[in-house]
Amino acid sequence: HGWLVLVCASGAILGIGLSIPLREEYVVKRNLPFPAGRAGGEVIKAGFNKDHRFGLMLIFGILAALFTLAKDALGWNYIDLGIVGSQPILILIMPMVIATGVILGSANSFSWGAGGIISVIAAMGFTAIFNTPDITPKIQNFGMGMVIGSGIGYILLHSGSTLPSKSIIFKQQPWVWGMAIISGLILFFMGIPIFAVILCLILTFFTVNLASRMTGLTNIDPLEQFGLLSALLITFFFGMANLDLALEHRYIITFFIATATAIAGDIGHDYKSAQIVETDHKQIVIVDLVAVVAVALMIPLLLGVIQSPVIAEKLFTPEFPAPQAHIVAMNLKGLPHPSIFISGLILAIVIEAFRSRGKLSAVHLMPLGIGLFLGFNLAFLIAIGGLIALQVSKKSHEHMLTAIVISAAILGGEGTIGFLQSTMKVFFPDKVSLVLGSTALLLIALLARSIRGHFQKV
Repeated sequence: HGWLVLVCASGAILGIGLSIPLREEYVVKRNLPFPAGRAGGEVIKAGFNKDHRFGLMLIFGILAALFTLAKDALGWNYIDLGIVGSQPILILIMPMVIATGVILGSANSFSWGAGGIISVIAAMGFTAIFNTPDITPKIQNFGMGMVIGSGIGYILLHSGSTLPSKSIIFKQQPWVWGMAIISGLILFFMGIPIFAVILCLILTFFTVNLASRMTGLTNIDPLEQFGLLSALLITFFFGMANLDLALEHRYIITFFIATATAIAGDIGHDYKSAQIVETDHKQIVIVDLVAVVAVALMIPLLLGVIQSPVIAEKLFTPEFPAPQAHIVAMNLKGLPHPSIFISGLILAIVIEAFRSRGKLSAVHLMPLGIGLFLGFNLAFLIAIGGLIALQVSKKSHEHMLTAIVISAAILGGEGTIGFLQSTMKVFFPDKVSLVLGSTALLLIALLARSIRGHFQKV
């Protein structure tokens, strides 16, 4: 476990270092939404100001938490509308997804929704014309190709400017270069060939850029996809040179790059919150450095928990599907449809070329690709959130800020209870009803008090 601690810590620290110049491009210059960070910043402001938004935040957060408890108790997870083509069409009962659409804004949410609709139409068409039993994996590969191609196209078409392509290589602080060298040595001493180590570091510099931009636009950082695709690309180069890269080494490379891109993408939310509340971004860097080291040191404990019978027996089952880990495990030996992935990648680069000339500006490729990859079920709710955002934004900027704070409260309420439910079911299954029932009673009391306090102020 000691080597894994070093891999995690070095990848995370490198990701933080590489994110510093990207903050100037994506947070300051381009002012990407970074929805979770924007919501967090507005929540902090509401808490400090104790204005009417603070009361609404408490009320909607508690309502979302109570709804989540009731939904789980009654089994209201989704409404099944059947199968179209090869895709199950479900209306998910998840207010937090609609809230995410509100925070993302109408343009990105509608693009995401369009991707989901296209995925269904494609599934219907290909199933009817070619009688293909399951077209979904091909649609997902095409969507991920578009996501990666959009990032590549953006970087290539902006290579003449200072940021982001040049800064990520030439404008790093000295300690970041030192961390890159240390990371390379750690990977090398773990047995990874030097050629693979060099490629791994180059791809890390590249993928953190994609992660930062994608997180800023869509609120999603597909870290396992970046790690997986990078490992497969390195394996491809090794194959061209008639060399072999062990499966164990592919896992390590995937882990390293996924860690770096996870941190580099999500720290953008912290930068965005800091921008809103006017906090020095250097403080964010320091706090995140401390946090990633602390988490890395906990890896032996975390692996012990995962390998314990209470979780190991449920892993990769409907009760504990772990879809991201499953994707990596299933695809690390190679993408199932590489030609389709390349087609999506090339198409995205071409569209980005038109966008750079002011054409097709309404098309946001990253959320569109995410919609293709994740399918209709999430995209439908995201689009509803986008529609709400569109209608609210027409009223005033202040109304939109209120909608963002309420949406953040819904995310917090539903997410917190979801975490509590999962923790209780895994570690204390005999006490689930007692704890969740007590939590519901406490939340009802807090809701009554919050409503009374809010309307007294109003």
